[in-house]
Amino acid sequence: MLPHIETPRLILRPPRKDDADTLARELNNFRISRNTGRIPHPYHLKDAEDFLFRANHMAPPSGAWAISRKPNAQELIGVISLDHDAVKDTVELGYWLSESVWANGFGSEAAGAVVDHAFQNLELNALVSCFHDDNPVSGRILSRLGFQVIGPCTSFSRAQNKDVAVTNLHLSRQGWAKNKGRDR
Repeated sequence: MLPHIETPRLILRPPRKDDADTLARELNNFRISRNTGRIPHPYHLKDAEDFLFRANHMAPPSGAWAISRKPNAQELIGVISLDHDAVKDTVELGYWLSESVWANGFGSEAAGAVVDHAFQNLELNALVSCFHDDNPVSGRILSRLGFQVIGPCTSFSRAQNKDVAVTNLHLSRQGWAKNKGRDR
């Protein structure tokens, strides 16, 4: 069972069945789904239900948290996840936020909390992530957390139905520890 994680302004909790309507509504926004690799567009209630089923059956170190603003843990404003790829032996950090809460620092706050959890509680040695090159805000969030650029490549975006330019990043345990004392 995933732990609840609290930050000064957020509650990260396991996603619930009653999140399906909000997920379907928020992720049917192309401005959100276009910046992800796995989220289709249009996004339907069935897609949300399928995601919730998978999210509740992930084996550690994989996990997905619903992001809510305090004090209301019921209000879903995004999702953040760790996804273990057994073939590549990597754990990838991914996230999205509702457009209505963009530019409030919630992405940095949630990502920082999950990265700390990954290194402190899951004792991971490294994390990977990527961002679409036309979404530099996500790149800045990851950079502030200490992620280092590995290099460019392309990745298939289900929402855009094409390969898009992305930048791959890596964060080692040592890099996280070094960055931990810095202001994010």
